Amino acid sequence: MKNLIILAGLTLIPLSGCVQEKIDYQVLHRDALVADTHSDTPLRMLKGFDFAVRDTTGHMDIPRLQEGGVDLQVFACWLSTDTPIEECRSKTDKLIDSLTAQVERHPDKIAFCHTAAEAEEIIASGKIAAFIGIENGVAIENSLDNLQHYYDRGVRYMTLTHTASGDWCISSADTLPAFEGLTDFGREVVKKMNELGMIVDISHSSVRAVEEILKVTIDPVIASHSCVHAICPHDRNLTDDQIKAVAKNGGMIGINFYGGYISAEWNQLSDSFWTAHQVEVDSIKALYPNDYSLRQQAYKPLLAEMRVLREKLNVDVGSVVDHIDYIVKLVGPDHVGFGSDFDGVYGLPQGLTDCSMVPSITEELVNRGYGKADIRKILGGNFMRVFRTVCDK
Repeated sequence: MKNLIILAGLTLIPLSGCVQEKIDYQVLHRDALVADTHSDTPLRMLKGFDFAVRDTTGHMDIPRLQEGGVDLQVFACWLSTDTPIEECRSKTDKLIDSLTAQVERHPDKIAFCHTAAEAEEIIASGKIAAFIGIENGVAIENSLDNLQHYYDRGVRYMTLTHTASGDWCISSADTLPAFEGLTDFGREVVKKMNELGMIVDISHSSVRAVEEILKVTIDPVIASHSCVHAICPHDRNLTDDQIKAVAKNGGMIGINFYGGYISAEWNQLSDSFWTAHQVEVDSIKALYPNDYSLRQQAYKPLLAEMRVLREKLNVDVGSVVDHIDYIVKLVGPDHVGFGSDFDGVYGLPQGLTDCSMVPSITEELVNRGYGKADIRKILGGNFMRVFRTVCDK
């Protein structure tokens, strides 16, 4: 590869040979369709704040999405696996209601998309396209009829499990699985999602579950917010074989921004820190066993302490792009994007701490020599291809 010199972080010029086209990352980012395949912001929306007002407590709001050039945002409605089964649908509906209220409150700035074609129309009109996802298959209360219910409400992807296994899909965190990957009902869920035109999300699923999902599905899948196991060996991350299988399926992987999935060193620091503070963590959980919001507030002093330690680590935008780069080198540029996990994680890389900073990814890709066509794929084109294939049929 020819030696390159980087000028002002924008232009790549070979030191010998012909001059390449200059790429202004800001212009490219503004012109590209940018899609974030996962955020947990509906959890904050339950509080009823105005999503159109710039906020300082979370990672995302409309002004910062606009500043970050994010055209399509997936809003994942998350449910804990320990939610009583009879409460799962009602709690998921409340999250969708909260998101719907915010979107309907600002029709000049944001609108729901149900197909890729609809998303493109919304974006062309100058608005943000809001995509509804569900994170954790417990939301369907073990009923295929509830998949239809959520589809009718506008949901277009579902993450099949979370950090604990459900009744029909094994979590990647489960070290003593009760069954192998998927049950027969789990296979029926995948088939029903294919039938409806709902994207199957394999993030959080075990290795065996992913194998079973890919055997059953007739549509491309996504891993909405996962990273590369070879770089950071965490159960949430995908092995080379899984990445190749997703690529063969025609799917895509949204790289998660959480430091513990990006950096092994970060993960080790976090594990050590939480072990040292286990008594405090257990106390907080005991005080607020059923109130996620109050637990978050109680964790703030601990999180502030950890933040100081993490700042000493060299985990930044480049660390995120390392995962993108790895997948591109392994299977090509057609199967990767990003799924930030904004408002769902405790620690983010330097230079990527809220959605207004997303253009820094484009800058890093330009600086690494990526061309415009591949950058456009990574920023949103790959997800839009899957979205169109599954949901526009």
